[in-house]
Amino acid sequence: MFVFYIAFSFIILCLQQEPSHGAVKIIESKMYIQKLLKRVVEMLEMRYLSNDLPIEDYIAPINISASGINLVGNVSFHSGFVARIGSIEWKTELISEVLLSTEMQVNTDVFWYNIGVVIDFYAELEGYRGPGTLLVTFDQFRLPLKTARVFETGHLSGSLIFESIGSQNNIVIVGHPNDAYVQMIARAINTNFDFRRGLTASFDRWNFQNVLAAAMQEIPYPDVCYNC
Repeated sequence: MFVFYIAFSFIILCLQQEPSHGAVKIIESKMYIQKLLKRVVEMLEMRYLSNDLPIEDYIAPINISASGINLVGNVSFHSGFVARIGSIEWKTELISEVLLSTEMQVNTDVFWYNIGVVIDFYAELEGYRGPGTLLVTFDQFRLPLKTARVFETGHLSGSLIFESIGSQNNIVIVGHPNDAYVQMIARAINTNFDFRRGLTASFDRWNFQNVLAAAMQEIPYPDVCYNC
């Protein structure tokens, strides 16, 4: 049996800026992003991560061998869920402020670190059948955040979507039971993109729209200073 936890921590890297005068700018955009993302995480915690970050069932063929063991057949993955997000980070130097004739925007990139996904499986292989459980930990996810407010109507819109796993991503996998077959299945996820694609495809379908929209209604959008 595995025991997992959900832990969120916020790392805010701030830059010092020289004051400017006579410029049109958005007021306290960095504070807005901080409050907005904090509220999004609180809502995810209250709704439970599995509701908004589902991991879909899938079947993956496997054909891998090493040092006297050969796995050929199919592995059915099911009952997956996000068990842990170690930390969420955004950097103030990546926050962009956009002032258009009809709307204003505050955008940034959000980084998740140490994302733990628990998933059960049933292996149907030549000479072996049996269940198991994996904890798959990804080092980093990148999620662009975009927010906007229309000047005339005050209408708010935004998007927060999964875009990529870090290019230097490390995947750490712990399996149960810790036997040779489970170890080889874990190795296949580590080394074979096609074998783990069914797992990572769920990330592409994550939809934060409802949570983000609710948070944007609660957190006041920044104002514009026309002579700062």
